[in-house]
Amino acid sequence: MTHPVDRILGPGGLLDEHLTGYEPRPQQLQMAMAVHRAFETNKRAVIEAATGTGKTLAYMIPALLSRKRVVISTATKALQSQIVDKDVPLLSKVFAEARPPIRFSAVNLKGRSNYLCLFRFENLKETMTFTRASDAVHFQKIVRWAKRTRSGDRSTIKGLPDQYSPWSQLSATGHQCHGKRCEHYEDCFITKRRREAREADLIIVNHHLFFADLALRRAGIAELLPEYDAVVFDEAHHLEQTATSFFGDQLSTYRLTEMVSDTRRTLEAEDALTRVGEKILRGVETASEGFFGCFKDSLYEGRYAMEEVLTDKLRATLRQRRRILTDELERLATWLETADGGSATERLHERCRDLIGDTVTVTTPGQPDLCHIIERRGRGIFLEAQPIHIGGLFRKGVLEREGPQIYTSATLTTEGSFDFFCSRLGMNHRDDVMTARLSPVFDYSQNALLYIPRRLPAPDRDGWLEGVCTISEYLINMSEGRAFVLFTSYRNMEQVYEELAEKLDFPVLKQGDMPRGELLETFRADTHSVLFATSSFWEGVDVEGEALSLVIMDKLPFANPSDPLTQARMRQLEERGVHPFSTYQIPTAIIALKQGFGRLIRSHRDRGVVAILDSRLATRSYGRRFLESLPPARVVWNSIEAKRWWEGIAAKGD
Repeated sequence: MTHPVDRILGPGGLLDEHLTGYEPRPQQLQMAMAVHRAFETNKRAVIEAATGTGKTLAYMIPALLSRKRVVISTATKALQSQIVDKDVPLLSKVFAEARPPIRFSAVNLKGRSNYLCLFRFENLKETMTFTRASDAVHFQKIVRWAKRTRSGDRSTIKGLPDQYSPWSQLSATGHQCHGKRCEHYEDCFITKRRREAREADLIIVNHHLFFADLALRRAGIAELLPEYDAVVFDEAHHLEQTATSFFGDQLSTYRLTEMVSDTRRTLEAEDALTRVGEKILRGVETASEGFFGCFKDSLYEGRYAMEEVLTDKLRATLRQRRRILTDELERLATWLETADGGSATERLHERCRDLIGDTVTVTTPGQPDLCHIIERRGRGIFLEAQPIHIGGLFRKGVLEREGPQIYTSATLTTEGSFDFFCSRLGMNHRDDVMTARLSPVFDYSQNALLYIPRRLPAPDRDGWLEGVCTISEYLINMSEGRAFVLFTSYRNMEQVYEELAEKLDFPVLKQGDMPRGELLETFRADTHSVLFATSSFWEGVDVEGEALSLVIMDKLPFANPSDPLTQARMRQLEERGVHPFSTYQIPTAIIALKQGFGRLIRSHRDRGVVAILDSRLATRSYGRRFLESLPPARVVWNSIEAKRWWEGIAAKGD
């Protein structure tokens, strides 16, 4: 008897019948069968599926066949949208043709900041002020949209900039939401979406929302997601980074400012802001300015380990000003308990208590499992206490949960092994984990070339950046544009851009000059353009066809060794007798490099050159580890060979 998965994905299956030009892929079927086994046996499965596998359908089909309620968690809202707008409609149509037909429902659930808050909108729409005329124009667009929207999702507002700052006043954080006490609760877009989620078979979220839900469950406060039977983590290589931020605590100038402004606005609306209350709020503002002033006077922009910043004098000043701030917050919390603001003050009181606890946590360094960080970003100061290793927390929150768990990405292995990925999430040899590393779908040996300039100075030597400019100009002219030039820092990007922008005879684009989506559309539209970008373009960017034939990466993407969290992780490994560079920095960089490499070949017809302008791949012993982890493309070590290969490919195309 034919397997149910095979009847959909295999030759002559439902997809073959309904999709013109459909070609069954052995790797996709192999992955779907592995996911099906995990669902059948309630196990964990870790699967590396290369670009072109079709991994989304490979996990969605067995998930739907299982008839379990499944959460699909992605790293980006872009993949969320793709699943909802493309894959769900396709499978709805295909499953309706099955015998017997299979009906299912799916809901796309995002974080609060993505949705219009009706309470805040109704209270602010007549009094909003703007510093820029363009913000006022966009706001009128929001007012018209608000009258007809059914989802309240800001992504459905055409032309609204990604960084439209007034939106923060129109959406509500968890702290700002009045919950069931809100007069708009029944009409609330988030309330409606969560009700839909309770009835849905598939709940599509991103990692941030998944871990926000987990953090609230751990605190016993609330739940963002309904109960579910299984979870699929797509783009799973991001899990450690995302989980770290939610398993820690943070305090910032903005959080204190927001607390005061929300209290003042809420109580004014209730006509309950007395002179005593206003005096207390001003006391909190003054104490906050003094508290954060400790760091504003002594820090430049950047991230710092708190232990390294706190001199004896500053430590004493911080203790004194922390006591003043927590005393003022205690006064505010006490007053809110008796303020005549009705139910609106209850949530404000809870927020105030949370702030008192977090103020103490983030300013008490020396806890062995936490990294205490101070960051100055523009006018903002951020204090964080982040777990150095999330393995234990991830195990308690996720791994020990009953039900199937699928972890998948195009980049989970280093040197062919899942050990690094599993260890970072707390999985060990005692766990019953199924693993599968699928073979590449595309023929990299024929369609891709890896060029590494052996004679280029190392990135830490004089002449490297000049060499990057020279080689990049040569390669871009060779490919007649059609290039991504990817950098590990904004500083390198700006310097190379300034050097080459006027020299190149092709349209030159740079990250930051326009919104990300618009930038990519502009790049795709002109097949000879060149895009200069940093880390956010190393992954999650899909450009098929002749618009992209060259990917240049400036150097190996090692984590910044001066970053406090990186330092803490390396120090912890050293204390355990483990070499941190070999066991942490190299595997982390390998996964990031594989993502950058993956921008080039996105379909069977794609072909081109990946250039990594870092001679350490040729001269250092660890270079072999990187090369063995990359797709099996031919490697050349000088530009003449690269050009010869390119001309041969171009001739075949003609």
